[in-house]
Amino acid sequence: MAANVHTASVRLPGGGPPEWVRWICTRNPFYVISAGLFLAGLWISFKDPAEDEETWALMAGLAGYTLLLAVTACLLVRFGHVWDDVRTVLLLVVLMFLTTSVTFDEVLVIDPLRGTICYLGGLLLAIGVSEGILRGIRLSLPALFRVPYYLILSLFFLYPLALRPVVDPNWPHSEATMWGLFLFSPVAGIVFLTLLPAIRRGPDYVKGNGSPWHWPLYPWVLFGLLALAVPARAFLFCWSMHPVALVNLHDLIFGPYFLVPFGFALAVLILEIGLVSGRRDILWLALAIPVGLVWLAVTGQRSDPIYQEFRVFFTRRLGADPLFLTVSASAGFYAYAMCRRVPLVSEALTATLAAFAVVGPTTMDTREFLPPQFVPILLAALLQLGLGVWHRQSWRCLLGSGGLLAAAVLVLADASLPILGLVLFHLALLAVLVIGAVFADALAHVLRLVGCALVMFAGLAAIFVQPVPFLPEWVSVAYPLVMAGVLAGCAKLLGYWPGLLFAALVPACWLMVAAVRGYLGLRHIIKGLDYLAVSLALFALAVLISLGKSAIRVRRLQARDAKLPDSMN
Repeated sequence: MAANVHTASVRLPGGGPPEWVRWICTRNPFYVISAGLFLAGLWISFKDPAEDEETWALMAGLAGYTLLLAVTACLLVRFGHVWDDVRTVLLLVVLMFLTTSVTFDEVLVIDPLRGTICYLGGLLLAIGVSEGILRGIRLSLPALFRVPYYLILSLFFLYPLALRPVVDPNWPHSEATMWGLFLFSPVAGIVFLTLLPAIRRGPDYVKGNGSPWHWPLYPWVLFGLLALAVPARAFLFCWSMHPVALVNLHDLIFGPYFLVPFGFALAVLILEIGLVSGRRDILWLALAIPVGLVWLAVTGQRSDPIYQEFRVFFTRRLGADPLFLTVSASAGFYAYAMCRRVPLVSEALTATLAAFAVVGPTTMDTREFLPPQFVPILLAALLQLGLGVWHRQSWRCLLGSGGLLAAAVLVLADASLPILGLVLFHLALLAVLVIGAVFADALAHVLRLVGCALVMFAGLAAIFVQPVPFLPEWVSVAYPLVMAGVLAGCAKLLGYWPGLLFAALVPACWLMVAAVRGYLGLRHIIKGLDYLAVSLALFALAVLISLGKSAIRVRRLQARDAKLPDSMN
């Protein structure tokens, strides 16, 4: 009951203290300021890793201040119930663990035994203090969170010990050393993935944890702090445990692409959190992370020799540069998200597959995109077509058809422009007609109208425009009738009457043009054809006039007979 009591603001007579005083009392930033000053004082006082006394003094100072924070947190909860301040103190305790884990890298390089004692002692201190705090303030951290927490702490303290055997102070160009520095990020990603079972248990897994903190504030603030420490630790490894960096800070093998593997692990965790919580904004954040990782893969390129040396090792051993591997990992992540039925992920996967059309294994090294490739575009198109058929979505089928057209352009790249234009037009026309016929949504109705209009214009173009030179003449003559017949048949099957009107217009124009061309041909044979034609036309007009008169006379007789009395009839 007391654990749920918040700090109450007491209203004093006379309006209370000034606003800045209340802000300081509420936020209480002095724990953070105190920790920062204490660390600075330790670093200034005992920063020489070669001296045994300074190493032990530094270790004792870190341990002592960590214990001071831990005891303070327990007292604040037991006697003060000031949970807002306790949260700050607990995060500072974890920050002290992380600080301890990065402090003795140079000691480990110079004196492996002394460095090993410091790291193992720091890990035991971190585990002991963490358990003491959890039990002291009666804060529940379930096993599926507690085990990953200790695994992450172990990674920070034990990875330097695993890295030390491959670090040769006399040979900074060791490939094993460079790979050891790079692999911290992938290993950290694997360790963080142990949080997946806890995430899938949902918010109820930390319900009733003994504090006023609720999910996601608890425990994700803790793991967020640990996640932020991973990029910093990856950089510090390259600075403190690589012999070149110890001499010249500018000679670092570290590049932003080192963080890409860990970034994908975070993307998976955030994706699962979004699925469990049902929050679309978190899902969109997870889908956007690979885009940022692609940016990390290509940014921060440098020309210094040690950086370029590992880049050569990286591409040679893995068979591709960081950009290509990041795009490949993005495709795998989006495929995983599709299996988890995440909305809009298929579009992201399609874009990633399309990116392979211009991104090759050495695009970063050559700084040139590939000429568009056929296979990636075809795969992207088939993906959208398959999803469109499966989900009965016409817009996906239209998008996939556009991809097939792009693939067809690559196949027919060597063809002449007229042939390429004719083939692409008829493929596009076929796609529009088929999609409009198969589906019944609003887009399909628009496509039906567009398809009918395109067929009509194609037929009229064949009738009125000069025939294509490389096609036989009979093709240009028969083409409008064939297209009209196809359109009429489709319209009849679908019961789409506008299609019948479009289809009827084409043969009508074809007959008119055929009659005009036949008449013009006969003029060269029959000299007086114009007179004969006018004569027949006038004769027909005369007959029509006569028939009109006859019809008028018949109506008049019928009207007169109707007016006569019945006796006279």
